[in-house]
Amino acid sequence: MINLACKIPRQVALACSGGRDSMSALEFLVRGRREVTVAHYNHGTDHGHEAENFVRDFCADRGLSCVVGAFSNGEKPTELAWRQARYAFLSTLGMPVITAHHLGDAVEWWIFSALRGNPNLTPIIRNDIPVLRPFLLTHPNDLHNHFGGYPHIEDPTNSTDEHARNIIRNDLVPTALRVNPGLFTTVKNLYERDNA
Repeated sequence: MINLACKIPRQVALACSGGRDSMSALEFLVRGRREVTVAHYNHGTDHGHEAENFVRDFCADRGLSCVVGAFSNGEKPTELAWRQARYAFLSTLGMPVITAHHLGDAVEWWIFSALRGNPNLTPIIRNDIPVLRPFLLTHPNDLHNHFGGYPHIEDPTNSTDEHARNIIRNDLVPTALRVNPGLFTTVKNLYERDNA
């Protein structure tokens, strides 16, 4: 079941990596007859170039508007530098930006922030750009099963422990679910309590 955390405007940009989550979100928006501009950010990695070509070709085949930004500050990139550059790019689009963050991402961030001593929730709305995260209350399986018809491209680093987020996703979340099988419901309830 798709459980939206906020309303989605008629005209939006979608931050689209080409991965399963963002391609499922794109299918959702297109089926909902929204005017979508696909916004892809190339992080300058080998996969980044491959993903950019995939997204460009997909949009060209479907007649979708596509804009691309790229990481180019010349320094050794970090997750923080990539994130800051990506949001700087999204802020130039002049329209609300949708991301495909879902309940699984919310659980990962809650664990990550708790490990740093300040457990908090991913905001549903970031007002400065603005960024909307309407799928934060939707389980990833529901997003993929309802809207998984579009092709996608997998980032090979997702299955490695190269970044902290992957360690949390691949190791900590499965272990936490053994301790609390209702973890996703727990985090969803936190959102519903905070937005009651």
